[in-house]
Amino acid sequence: MPVSTQNLNIFIHTVHRSELKLTAGSHINNQELFKAQLNEYPERALLLSTSSDYIVLNHYPDESYLDYLVSLGIGTHNILLPTVTGESLSERLLNDKQLLNLLRNLGKSANELTIQPYISTQAERQIAELINASVNGSPPELTSQVNNKIYLPALLQELSLPCIEYEIVDTTTVMSTAQKLMSKYTKIIIIGEHTYGGIAVWKLTDNQTLSHFKRVISQCQSSERFLVGKMYEVSSSPNIQYNISLDCIQKLGITEQILDANLKHQGNVSLSTRRIAKLNQYSQLISAKLQGKGYRGLVGIDFIETVDGNIFAVDINGRANASSFGLNAIHKLFPDTNQQKHFKILPRLDLGKKLTFPELRNLLGKNNLFTKQNEQGILPYNTGFLKWGKLSAIIVADTLEDINKWHSMFPLRRLR
Repeated sequence: MPVSTQNLNIFIHTVHRSELKLTAGSHINNQELFKAQLNEYPERALLLSTSSDYIVLNHYPDESYLDYLVSLGIGTHNILLPTVTGESLSERLLNDKQLLNLLRNLGKSANELTIQPYISTQAERQIAELINASVNGSPPELTSQVNNKIYLPALLQELSLPCIEYEIVDTTTVMSTAQKLMSKYTKIIIIGEHTYGGIAVWKLTDNQTLSHFKRVISQCQSSERFLVGKMYEVSSSPNIQYNISLDCIQKLGITEQILDANLKHQGNVSLSTRRIAKLNQYSQLISAKLQGKGYRGLVGIDFIETVDGNIFAVDINGRANASSFGLNAIHKLFPDTNQQKHFKILPRLDLGKKLTFPELRNLLGKNNLFTKQNEQGILPYNTGFLKWGKLSAIIVADTLEDINKWHSMFPLRRLR
């Protein structure tokens, strides 16, 4: 009797510092801590995986946390750890001949072996070639183009979609352009060519914020480019997530982003806008255009809805992000009824002290942790950050009032 085979996913969610192109303009206060924490981000892919998948990590997660996720139908115990050095997780895997051989042998017993990257780079392509796998991602040069913030205005022009009026400038002219537009609009926004997690986004409203920006860009390379434009009065900031394949564009969901006064992303909640039809129309046109160019994998599109009712696409992230992980988990937990649930995705929470996962579970309380039985509560992720007293979480409840109640009793505080 023949042995049945299945499709296997290999998640390699390494964050390549070279791909992020973070420079002095990114204004990271603690570069060493940021570099260390990048090694923990691959664990987020547990929310995208299932029990038969494999995930490549820098460190082994808490076993009790893996047990908890698997009990919800999320995550996997199939953890692979490269044993050699390298700048990124993918490079470590490329140098680990024993682990590559293991993956190659996995492919022999599977219908198809697919690498699921965080950002599609040449390293994942090389791994795929060595283990006879495919990559659920774009050609690296297309991924880099999509993640470049200067690409969006050109794409919107191709599609004849409304676009905020930006001026594209470099380091040598950004200050004079900022001063000119501030005298015209008072409030302006400046977006760096390469951003990550809200880094390299500036809201300029007065001489103090202008002076701060001048100090920041004095550390930038002269070739760096920026988008400079008017700051609109915004009523909501919707985000739509898609998974794009050769023959399908799958909508994962739509949320409203929580942004602080400095436009830093603080999480996502269920969307309340009535303009979903137009958001769907614009985002589907953008996704179809990307698909036609050869884009594959997860993509997130950010919009703003202005107080006078206009809708603008303002950002594309050609990678998984906080919304991707959270929406994927919601779909797995509620495959038929997720639209009836309310949720709040909260990245980068601060506990105030270092904890293990069992200690976190005790802190949250037995009745506050999300379980299959109660179908509401707090679902922690990014638990690799517990060593710094940080993590991310999704709050799930039946009503918006319940969400606010859960959040108010949450024994954690937001990072500022």
